[in-house]
Amino acid sequence: MSRVCEICGRGKMAGKNVSFSNKKYNRKYDLNLQKTTIEVDGKEQTVTACTKCIRTLKKA
Repeated sequence: MSRVCEICGRGKMAGKNVSFSNKKYNRKYDLNLQKTTIEVDGKEQTVTACTKCIRTLKKA
């Protein structure tokens, strides 16, 4: 299973770790992916979605 949201398509993000001495190291940020069921055209589907998309779908 790839670590990509099936709704918005977001994947891993890149950034930096910054130590106390202000050295910067590359790192990856993973999304908070959850398996959830959504209703599409009257049918329920199980998708892997990021929590940002799940919150947005609850509002709609």
